[in-house]
Amino acid sequence: EDTQQQIIRETFHLVSKRDENVCNFLEGGLLIGGSDNKLIYRHYATLYFVFCVDSSESELGILDLIQLDLCLFFLSLQVFVETLDKCFENVCELDLIFHVDKV
Repeated sequence: EDTQQQIIRETFHLVSKRDENVCNFLEGGLLIGGSDNKLIYRHYATLYFVFCVDSSESELGILDLIQLDLCLFFLSLQVFVETLDKCFENVCELDLIFHVDKV
């Protein structure tokens, strides 16, 4: 588990220090597999969605996958909130975040 935390820290360090104007691909660090692996990421608000792939993967294909996954996630969340709102009153996404134990 310690190695896993090191990989997460290294990945966050590599991705979070990058400027918003640079591309979303970079070579993996030492813990991530070196230059044979790539980190492909998207940054939305305070969230980073990061994939670690080998050099045979398509960077643009992975970015499309991240975009599609996010669209499906938010669509599912919207449907879930609308369903809860029909059963209860005034339910919103923040209720799920701050009161997940009551859902």
